[in-house]
Amino acid sequence: MNFQSMHYFLQVAEKRSFSQAAETLYITQQSLSASIAALEKELGCPLFVRHVPLELTYGGEVFLQYAQDITRLRDRLLRDFDEIRAEERGRLRIGVTINRGRLLMPSVVHAFHRDHPKVETEIVEESNDRLLTALEEGRIDLAVANFPEKTRGIRTEFFFREELVLAVSEALLPASLRARKENGTVTLRGEEELLLLSDVPLLLSGAGTASGRITRELIRKSGIRPSVRASSGNMEALIRMCVLGEGALFCPRSLLEDPQEMGTVVFRVPGEEMRYDVSFGWLKEEKEWSIRRAFMETAKQVFPKRRYPEHAEETSGT
Repeated sequence: MNFQSMHYFLQVAEKRSFSQAAETLYITQQSLSASIAALEKELGCPLFVRHVPLELTYGGEVFLQYAQDITRLRDRLLRDFDEIRAEERGRLRIGVTINRGRLLMPSVVHAFHRDHPKVETEIVEESNDRLLTALEEGRIDLAVANFPEKTRGIRTEFFFREELVLAVSEALLPASLRARKENGTVTLRGEEELLLLSDVPLLLSGAGTASGRITRELIRKSGIRPSVRASSGNMEALIRMCVLGEGALFCPRSLLEDPQEMGTVVFRVPGEEMRYDVSFGWLKEEKEWSIRRAFMETAKQVFPKRRYPEHAEETSGT
């Protein structure tokens, strides 16, 4: 048994497919199957029930926990000795939501690699809720997410404050609201003014996202019974549908380009519940890691001052 066989096993356990795991590992499915078979022979029991999708046996579940723990310790050992040798090298696994990954990662990773060219960055895209699980399981080293107020076992550090706004195509707006826009933005005088948009169909983001949770709570409180035109966990697709005039969309302000260029109007809804913190998170049990810290500081410099200037002053945080 070696680290490679554990790594192969972990990939198969995650993908629940030999073919998908082999593709990820850049090896043949035959080689991967042979490696897992040798591991099962060494342990003396099967690790997978071989149907579609693959399922872990009881032995597989037990070995999964050991393989995750051993791999995590190995990664920490190598990381610590890189720092002892003062070599800034290694692999930093960053978890981020799909939509925020598109916004954040290209510019931040580019800036980070200028100063840390020997560090490999692996971007893991998950829903906000699944990012917390990925941290707890040791599959990522750093998450950029909206964390609950009390997150057991995870240390968090404020990144920036996000605002949820309502984007609507100009073609769908009542004339009374269209006349109030200023630079593509309308600030509602109170939540009750949302009733003016009650006849506009709604595009709804996933319940596992911060925007999806806030939207559903706002709808519940306002008493609006919206006509949902479409729902999706992909905010980028919803924004595109919004621009095409399919419906109104509650979405993070940072994900929107210039509203006027997009042909939309942004409605700012009063209330602190329309804002939420985006933070960095990592396991409390892990010691300080200079590479992770360097990435966080780079991210703060690049974003949100460049894309979200109205909230740049808030990045000093808590």
